[in-house]
Amino acid sequence: MRQCLTNPDGGYYTSRGQATSSDPFGKRGDFITSPEISQIFGELVGLWTYAEWRAQGVTGKVDLIELGPGRGTLMDDVLRTLRNFKPMMDSVGRIYLVEASGHLREIQHKLLCGDAPLEPCDEGFSSRCKYSPDTEIVWCEDLKFVPSGASAFLT
Repeated sequence: MRQCLTNPDGGYYTSRGQATSSDPFGKRGDFITSPEISQIFGELVGLWTYAEWRAQGVTGKVDLIELGPGRGTLMDDVLRTLRNFKPMMDSVGRIYLVEASGHLREIQHKLLCGDAPLEPCDEGFSSRCKYSPDTEIVWCEDLKFVPSGASAFLT
């Protein structure tokens, strides 16, 4: 499955958008995901994340992790919701997006970071969140590059 999706020579996500502006999502794509249908889905995930953070009594920094973030719509809705809960947003240390597609990473970066530069880092690439400029967003090609041992919420 990994070869079918991420092989650089013909993987669905890694070769699809490289030569063309082809997008796998939406009416012209191959499928659609819940966050693309309505922002309510992402807002509810954001509220759930906040409720879990409070219920667990987390006092230190937490990381948010999303696997296969597509266009970044879910994380954008989650972050837009969490910014209304300043203590929670202030507790977010880093946001990790596990994304193998360079094309989708560029789309996510534009949505989540605006004009902040995308720079190489040890895990892959990083930039600053438009909702909380003190919060770093890190793109990794594989989950194995996300540091282990962190207190994290996986979306």
